[in-house]
Amino acid sequence: MKANEQKYELVARPKTDRVHLLSNILKCPVCGAGMYGNKSIKKRPDGTKYKDFYYYGCKHRNMQRGYKCDYRKQIQEEVLDAAVAEVVSKLVSNPRFAAMMQEKINMKVDTTAIEQEIAAYEKQLRQHYSTKSRLMEEIDSLDPDDWHFIARKSDLDDRLYKMYDKIEEVENGLMDARAKKQAIEADKITGDNIYKILICFDKLYATMTEAERRRLVEILIDEVQIYPERQPNGQWLKSVRFKLPIIDHDLELSLDNQDRVEVVCSMVRVKKH
Repeated sequence: MKANEQKYELVARPKTDRVHLLSNILKCPVCGAGMYGNKSIKKRPDGTKYKDFYYYGCKHRNMQRGYKCDYRKQIQEEVLDAAVAEVVSKLVSNPRFAAMMQEKINMKVDTTAIEQEIAAYEKQLRQHYSTKSRLMEEIDSLDPDDWHFIARKSDLDDRLYKMYDKIEEVENGLMDARAKKQAIEADKITGDNIYKILICFDKLYATMTEAERRRLVEILIDEVQIYPERQPNGQWLKSVRFKLPIIDHDLELSLDNQDRVEVVCSMVRVKKH
């Protein structure tokens, strides 16, 4: 029993196992490939270690057309992570944004078309089952002494088998349509939950673990773009593209250092995990 308890005991993530917030979400400004988090360990002349330096770097040696990517900049994680968090915070603190979020939460999802499709399948299914029952009754009522009994029974059997094929086809279509409706409603629920998280972003983000922050970023953000060179005001961040239709058009936000960052919305369906 004790062995089993040890077997299923949860193991805490080692402190050295850092979660890189923007790995693969951050795109290389030269080749466009995802940039990944890494750690640089350096020692002083006396052998003691400097503080660990975490950075994002492009590890893709080849571009899509076969040319080598020569972008070698190491972007400090702490700086870029904070800039992205600031963009989201600035966005959600905008009164107009908050109003749009509440409007989207209150908005009812339109399932009229899929409900009509489901109703049509259900009607076809009732008709096919009715036809099947009638054919079975006709087969049962056949007179074995009838001169054409074998021919008539064979004809009715063929029609019955074809009806079973039609029933199976309609049932499959009905199952698919119902699954589509469930997916639409599930997406609505998922979207509402994310909008609610965004409205409370500042409070939630401050209390989240690194892993929770990474999960949130994966849900919210499609990609992050940076400038090839650090700007005079110290900013790397160029644009943030969100996965949800949060806003109806592109806009720009000013960070604390007065650099303007483009916020873009991408109509990307949310993946369910």
